[in-house]
Amino acid sequence: MITQLKDYQPKHPYLVCVDSDGCAIDTMNIKHIEVFGPMIVKEWGLEQYESDILSRWNAFNLYEITRGINRFKGLEKMLTELTKAGITIEGYEAIKQWTDTTNEFSNESLIREIDKYPQAIGLQKALNWSNEVNTRIKALPDATIFGNVKETLAYISKFADIAIVSSANLAAVQHEWEINGLTRYLTGMFAQDAGTKVHCLNTLNKHYETKHIIMLGDALGDYEAAHQNDIFFYPILANHEGESWYAFQTTYFERFMNNDLNNEDQTNLLDQFKSNLNGGQ
Repeated sequence: MITQLKDYQPKHPYLVCVDSDGCAIDTMNIKHIEVFGPMIVKEWGLEQYESDILSRWNAFNLYEITRGINRFKGLEKMLTELTKAGITIEGYEAIKQWTDTTNEFSNESLIREIDKYPQAIGLQKALNWSNEVNTRIKALPDATIFGNVKETLAYISKFADIAIVSSANLAAVQHEWEINGLTRYLTGMFAQDAGTKVHCLNTLNKHYETKHIIMLGDALGDYEAAHQNDIFFYPILANHEGESWYAFQTTYFERFMNNDLNNEDQTNLLDQFKSNLNGGQ
């Protein structure tokens, strides 16, 4: 499997790019419901507010336009809301300062900040939370795929290249696609280590005509990456994933291959996407 952009070689004139988590692989719900939110409660000792915290965390990470937000940006958002509600959050100021100033939202960046400010307990608590999240995610049951994903990929792979463009960890993405029997349909797999989605799409774009690439995703970041590269975006709607994949296979893929997709189609699909993440699901 090609995982380095420099090694990529197209096989067809058209390319379908696919996000992984929450788009093809049913991983987002369990990670947020069972791990991310509960670990905030545990790390900051917020058990008395647990129900409200979990409800709010799941809402803006799964069902609102902020779906797919980086974990540390999500953490800052959650802790800021709690602070504004009058709840004391240990180390909040240091976390807020880091998220407001860093250019890299990752464990590695956080560790460098801790080295600079070893007395900032909030930074260490944020790292503890992130590390515990990673440990618990590894222990989750193997992820499954959404309805119609395999059938759609099998069909479109006969006519177009398929490349994963994901911000998740490469090893995790490889494992999830392999155990679900999907890697046979891929031309490439580009994850966190390959760079941002904007960068990956920009590099892949050089192998094709711009209108010959489409990005399938479930979050605003997928649309923004596609938009910045002037390529078409097709949304996989949260809680309607199987229907979205079926519609792509039976309707939109053929139109894409025939160069029939237009600005009106993009506007309509984007409206559906935004509506679905603002109470329309």
